Amino acid sequence: MCGYLFKTIRESIRLTQAELADELTVDVATVQGWESGRRSLTALRAGDLVRLRMKLTRLGAPTSAFATLNDAVEVDLIIADAIGAGSDPGLPGHHPLATSVHRRKLTNLITWPFTGITPPGITRMTEKRQTRRGPVSNHPVLNAEEQTRFFDHLLAVADTNRNSANALLRRQAIYLLGFDQRQGTAAWLMDEQRRAVRSVGPSDDVPSWLAVRSSAVALASTGNRDPLTAFVSTGLADTAQEIANLNYWAYWVGETTEVQVDDAFMTSDHRMTWSGAHLFEHLLSGLSSMSNHVELNIHTLWSLLLARPRLLESHPVLRTLARAKVDEVIDEDLTARSRQELANVGYAIRLAER
Repeated sequence: MCGYLFKTIRESIRLTQAELADELTVDVATVQGWESGRRSLTALRAGDLVRLRMKLTRLGAPTSAFATLNDAVEVDLIIADAIGAGSDPGLPGHHPLATSVHRRKLTNLITWPFTGITPPGITRMTEKRQTRRGPVSNHPVLNAEEQTRFFDHLLAVADTNRNSANALLRRQAIYLLGFDQRQGTAAWLMDEQRRAVRSVGPSDDVPSWLAVRSSAVALASTGNRDPLTAFVSTGLADTAQEIANLNYWAYWVGETTEVQVDDAFMTSDHRMTWSGAHLFEHLLSGLSSMSNHVELNIHTLWSLLLARPRLLESHPVLRTLARAKVDEVIDEDLTARSRQELANVGYAIRLAER
């Protein structure tokens, strides 16, 4: 991942490998090694890495690229460890998926080789690069064996770590299994959903409902929307669940800056100090019947407006975007519940415009 991203940065500033090597006063083989992964950027000393960043910035590389490069280092570790371990789940206390709650930017990098969808921050760089010649991939590539070992490892992790102490590790492994296209994994996720539903606690037992949510979201990613639709109807039925849902979404899109090491932050009402504007804009982008998560997106959008009633009044640009999006989507193929919640959003928009 680091190598591919470094290559994208180079191409965004319109330099060949030889030209960049001249600018950095290194040989071409060094640049080629960084891009291919034969020479890991993480092997550079901290001072050398900072100097490299400064030189690339002066050459026109966007400063945001280096925050993404930091994430790519973590992604390389996650993917390499999983491929190396294969069906061995390893020790949960040392697993990279157990160290912190992932955000959207990191997860988009992890799933990039499987979806082919370029993360938004990187898209701006790819638009600046010159047209490539020949059959060149537009995303990082894992071969068939590597993909199999990666997902086999996630299955082993999810199967082995069923105790509450490893809930974060298991939840994040299950989420990533939604990007495994094998039928056997889809069947495993469906079995996991049934187990989670059978053992779920009362409506205010957030951890047990998170288990239901995890497999429901993963199944939706495979194209099976029914479990997620059911979760929205039953699992987001009281205040505690709504708070957890909004806190998680706010963290996911980066409304909050503090890195969380477990899921406890979701249940804290006092943590809802974020504005909601960035989350609102993100949810608007997911309003489409073509999205496998549209039911959750619509419900969260409506729930956000209930929690932030002044949001539309204080952000007229978002209000205009929302009005156009609601008008576009409300007649699409939605459940009755989602259509009603979307109509409620439309009504809130009209009230804010008065």
